[in-house]
Amino acid sequence: MAEKQKNILILICDQLTWRALPYYGNTFVKTPNLDRITRNSAAFDACYCSFPLCMPSRCSFWSGIYPHETGVLSNGRHWPNEPLSAAVPTLGSVFSEAGYRCVHFGKTHDAGALRGFEIVPVTQGEAEPASPAWPIHYDTKNDVDTAKKAVDFLRSDRDPRPLLMVTDFNNPHDICGWIGDFAGEHENPWVEGMELPPLPENFVFDDIANRPRAVQYLCCSHNRQAQTARWSPRDFRYYLAAYYHFIQRVDEMIGLVLDALEESGRGENTLVVFMADHGDALAARAQVTKQVSFYEEVTRVPFVFHGPGVTPRGGPITGSPVSTLDLFPTLCGYAGIKAPGTLRGMDLSPVLRGERDRVDREYVASEWHTEWGFTVSPGRMIRTERFKYTYYIEDRAEELFDLKLDPFEKRNLARDPQYAAPLEELRGHLRSHLEETGDDFLSLSWKADPEWRCHPLGYHNHRGPAAPEAIEPAAVWLKRMRANGGRPG
Repeated sequence: MAEKQKNILILICDQLTWRALPYYGNTFVKTPNLDRITRNSAAFDACYCSFPLCMPSRCSFWSGIYPHETGVLSNGRHWPNEPLSAAVPTLGSVFSEAGYRCVHFGKTHDAGALRGFEIVPVTQGEAEPASPAWPIHYDTKNDVDTAKKAVDFLRSDRDPRPLLMVTDFNNPHDICGWIGDFAGEHENPWVEGMELPPLPENFVFDDIANRPRAVQYLCCSHNRQAQTARWSPRDFRYYLAAYYHFIQRVDEMIGLVLDALEESGRGENTLVVFMADHGDALAARAQVTKQVSFYEEVTRVPFVFHGPGVTPRGGPITGSPVSTLDLFPTLCGYAGIKAPGTLRGMDLSPVLRGERDRVDREYVASEWHTEWGFTVSPGRMIRTERFKYTYYIEDRAEELFDLKLDPFEKRNLARDPQYAAPLEELRGHLRSHLEETGDDFLSLSWKADPEWRCHPLGYHNHRGPAAPEAIEPAAVWLKRMRANGGRPG
């Protein structure tokens, strides 16, 4: 008798960096429900998104190809995206054709790459802030609705087909709205018993003069960074406390879904995958949220597999880096489904089964183009087991980090003659990557008016609005927000 096909549940958080989770070493955050997954899992230590921004990243991992191939290079507004070509296979289309029922709950932001899934619309549920220190916005309210609908589905579904279910949460993305609530100089509400997290050891950015211009002036292209220009170090500690709070809120929602999965009788026959679309700056270099850069905090994400057929490890799987592009081929390998020939990622299922101890690949890559189109800063990242290399079109600037000796990326070594050999090796990897994937990166153009490159270096020196708020009138911005149910794009 043939073995029953395994179900798959994918849990996604928006803007969750790996460094914020207990499993990856954080001692401040409490995530008892995620701990249920990570406790007996095969999880990868160094997983990177293909683009540290919502829509390009999501379209990429659902389709298994790079953003420059999907054509989705922004979150919209002044750089609109065309929907993903119908000729591109997607995870949902491949699994539905193989007999799976594919259902998606929560945040989409996929540019059509969720084709093949039944998409359950998300609305705002009832939610209240835990305290004045942590006001909430659409993200937290949407998560309540997402969890409720996912739970109701698991309790009522009787479809005999194997299930591929995605529960796609917004948090800790609510940190973006939190920054707006506490922009500039402000008083931080105190909560009895609140403990403020320490600042990261790379909070002070004393190497900024040795970084690409787009990174130096990130505050001019990113309205959330501009809103922190007059923050004190203590304000950044509140930022971390709020970010960790939103992680704990989404952990509660994940717990509801995991409970419903167990109650449904599917638990023992379901592979649970936990991941994020991109990370968060986590106050490193006094940066917030994500934009332009490829630093570890914004590109490195959790990538966890738990369930039948997975050989648990005692900790994260180290070695060569992996990519969120590996999701699609890995699930095909796990389910015994033929993977499309278009996929750029690697099938990690032999590692999940314990047939291999580690991943062997030379590098993974990530991309940046623009957030909204107000400034355009094309960049590429190459990450090997030891080094990270980035290149930006605007000033032909490079970064090189020895992550073995400098895991917090404090010193750019691109101009250090002692690192000439690894620098040239990673340049070669970039050239190979561009050729192999048909990436015309080197012919791309950048855009940034002089006013967004003029103040003295240091994000604290920024004054006034950033490009998005300065170029697009506030009334237009608010109208767009209301038309999108509170979402900015």
